Amino acid sequence: MIHPEDRQHTLDRYQEIIGSRERFLLEYRIIRPSDGETRWVIARGDIESDNEGHARYLVGTVQDISKRKADDDDEIQQLALYDPLTQLPNRRLLQERLKHSIEVERRGGKKIAFLMLDLDRFKSVNDSQGHQAGDELLQQVAARITALLRNVDMVARWGGDEFVVLLEDIAHSDDAARIAGAIITDLSKPFCLPQCDSVQIGTSIGISLYPEHGDSYEILMDHADAALYQAKDAGRGCFSFFSKDLTIAAREHMELETRLSRAVEKQELSVLFQPQVNLISGRIIGAEALVRWQDPIEGLTSPLKFIPIAEKTNLIVEIGGWVLRETCRQGRQWLDEGLAPLTLAVNVSPHQFQRSDICALVATVLKDTGFPANQLELEITESGLMGSQDQATVILNNLRALGIRLAIDDFGTGYSSLAYLKHFPLDILKIDKSFIDDIPFHKDDMEIAATIVAMGHILGFKVLAEGVETPEQLAFLQEKGCDSYQGYIKSKPVSAHEFAELLRKQAAA
Repeated sequence: MIHPEDRQHTLDRYQEIIGSRERFLLEYRIIRPSDGETRWVIARGDIESDNEGHARYLVGTVQDISKRKADDDDEIQQLALYDPLTQLPNRRLLQERLKHSIEVERRGGKKIAFLMLDLDRFKSVNDSQGHQAGDELLQQVAARITALLRNVDMVARWGGDEFVVLLEDIAHSDDAARIAGAIITDLSKPFCLPQCDSVQIGTSIGISLYPEHGDSYEILMDHADAALYQAKDAGRGCFSFFSKDLTIAAREHMELETRLSRAVEKQELSVLFQPQVNLISGRIIGAEALVRWQDPIEGLTSPLKFIPIAEKTNLIVEIGGWVLRETCRQGRQWLDEGLAPLTLAVNVSPHQFQRSDICALVATVLKDTGFPANQLELEITESGLMGSQDQATVILNNLRALGIRLAIDDFGTGYSSLAYLKHFPLDILKIDKSFIDDIPFHKDDMEIAATIVAMGHILGFKVLAEGVETPEQLAFLQEKGCDSYQGYIKSKPVSAHEFAELLRKQAAA
């Protein structure tokens, strides 16, 4: 029954016990005859001798200790790989994880961020309130950092008051900056310790990125450490990338993000309207609602600058909801003022389309504002539709059931499958401005635009061209049978008041 690997050692120990007549206590493995499973046992007992003093029997017990051995192994591994105070991974486990992550991301082409944290003012807490308070503070710090991370990320205790965060599978350096900023903000809030209700510390963070700043554990660690010293030199309570340019760009990005998060509340956003015109009659038949931001620091800020930030931070859902409500409110006001009914188009970002309940939002806004559903048009980009075609179809059908119109925006720049496109309940295809810009000088763009018009009509859609600026472009689109257009040749995006004046002049003509 004794496991072959333990057999000789166990036999030798029994021989020693018999020779010395001592009490025996042995641990070894057996192979259980009933099912062939390997189990750990402990054998303990005494040697029984005859009248002449010769060893005759081993008398004792054999007990199954497999669970205890497994628990011991777990405890050994816990001690070897985890910090006993915070229960976070230690340096050894972090090193193993980072090396593995580099191998995975080397094949996948994604980024890894290595964040090294050093607590500011921790030593003064430890010295003034004792090591017990210091230990409690470290445990609370560990919990706060962990709560800010995804399941795929790791935070490890580096030693003393230093921690390391490993962010895997990130798309941009901004993602690392955002997490660093969140950690700095959270750790600057007061901690409640048994000896003191309000203890304030802070943290400085150095960041290195794979593959930009190194391709090994040692190099990334050294560069994060160097970046940490840069952060401390910059005044503590901040983060720094190993690259100075990255640090400046990331900090500017975060400052912009902070201001943007308050833009709706402070009424810094506004909606402009760009007329959409029937190509045959030349009359305004609708308008696209376009959001603008009057930043108190930078002034009028381009959507190309702030919309990508909003999409990364989930602010796009709040901003998109505000634009939809403001557009419908304004549309209802124009109707009440006696202006002719027209279609108002509102953009829906891929993030808003896929990750929020857009149907519930639209239904609520239409009910609250009283704007007619058949005069509202939602513009969805190709990427928003093609992320999950089945889900997109369900959402579009639900929106259509509300009575609104649906358009696919920037058509031709994405990767729409015609097999799916023909099943989507769309009303309009919008030709992207990039295909209009070089008409009539670029033959390829002319052919693409003409093909989109023809294909859209075959599928039963109306076609609208964006970015029309010249008479030559307008004449080409008329020749190809495009239904409508928008662009500077008619009007730039204007305020609600200016747009209403355009409608009044049209009505009087």
